[in-house]
Amino acid sequence: MPADSPTAPVPASLGEERAADLPLPTVIDVLHRIGTLNAQHIAAARFWATDYRIGVLGEDDPQFDQVSLGLSRRRLNGRMGSINRYRYIHEIIGNRYERILIATMINNMPMQELAYHTRQDAHDMARLITVLLDFLTRHYDAMPGHLWRG
Repeated sequence: MPADSPTAPVPASLGEERAADLPLPTVIDVLHRIGTLNAQHIAAARFWATDYRIGVLGEDDPQFDQVSLGLSRRRLNGRMGSINRYRYIHEIIGNRYERILIATMINNMPMQELAYHTRQDAHDMARLITVLLDFLTRHYDAMPGHLWRG
């Protein structure tokens, strides 16, 4: 898979295929509309949120093929892939930045509330989210190929 190559354009297909049905959180949508976040940031954020929902919260994979009637190991393989990718990213970004992603992508927390809980200025929060998603995009680009299986 092209993820083994650090020059591969990361999540162009990630977010579109796996999480296109997920609505963008308000903060992310606003930052995208004003041009602070680009398409790769959005795709990486959606991909992370999908892996978090599947691997941590135990939700079903939106791409799971229903024709197997639960007799296939694909669901388990997909969940394991999400868990492994989640752990890989968690080890890199740590608890503090993961909490920001959870508050933003999972809990859809407004910017002012995010800023209050992280003790940051709202303008600094926008920059922090941008840098965090840029960092996330780069690590998805460089993610080892075995983590993409599942």
